Amino acid sequence: MCHEASTRRRSFALLRWILSLVLLAWLHEPALGAVQLHVIETDPPSPSSLGHWEEFHVHLGYETDQAIHIYVEAFHGHSRVSSFTSASPLYPAGRGEADVWVAHDKPAQVDRIVARADARNTRQAQIDIPVQLTWTGIRQTPPRQPAAWIERLRAENASRLNAELEAHRNRPEPWWENVLFFLMMWAGPVYVIMQIRLLRRYRDGWRYAALVPVIPMVGVLIYTVYAFQAGSNIFPLVLILTSPFALVYLLGLMTVHRVALRTSST
Repeated sequence: MCHEASTRRRSFALLRWILSLVLLAWLHEPALGAVQLHVIETDPPSPSSLGHWEEFHVHLGYETDQAIHIYVEAFHGHSRVSSFTSASPLYPAGRGEADVWVAHDKPAQVDRIVARADARNTRQAQIDIPVQLTWTGIRQTPPRQPAAWIERLRAENASRLNAELEAHRNRPEPWWENVLFFLMMWAGPVYVIMQIRLLRRYRDGWRYAALVPVIPMVGVLIYTVYAFQAGSNIFPLVLILTSPFALVYLLGLMTVHRVALRTSST
């Protein structure tokens, strides 16, 4: 029981941290600066054939005058290939190294890797890396041993992520963040109650208008259940981020409906 309570507290703290980062990205404009990326090496080298969940790592060097996150995407031709990718810690200003990776659990082909550096959710630099990669979808036995630089940078990234989370936990919390966090956490339940209420009260075109958020929110709910069953610690994140928009829509519809009723009665 103590272990489960500790896990829930850590998951809640992680979720709060992610939501705070999203709020800061919405409320603050980024300071633009000079950012450069370059490829040092890859593991395995290209061309390569990779197995089920096998990772293709790119060893990057960076130069930046501001803190950045570094992300990676995979492409085949002009189409983005849905991939599992590395999380990014916050890399400090200066020169350094980064490890980014992509992986697949099903057969896939990739001919281009795009690495980008973001500051406050705005792209600052991008580098295209031509590759010839094929994922077979078959588990490789025995698993290939990663290069030594991967283990080194993986440990550094984990240390950065933990330090970033710990610094966020220990910082003074502004009042507006607590208010917004509270409102976002309760937007989901309030939306559900209002959705049911309006569907019962409204008729004809007003009922159709009230149905607009239902389809996307059902999709979000299905995804949330799937993420929960998959064991994700942040499974309600998408639901929390989308519920306020659905709630604002219904509040706006309710306001328009009341104005229309008053106008028709005069």
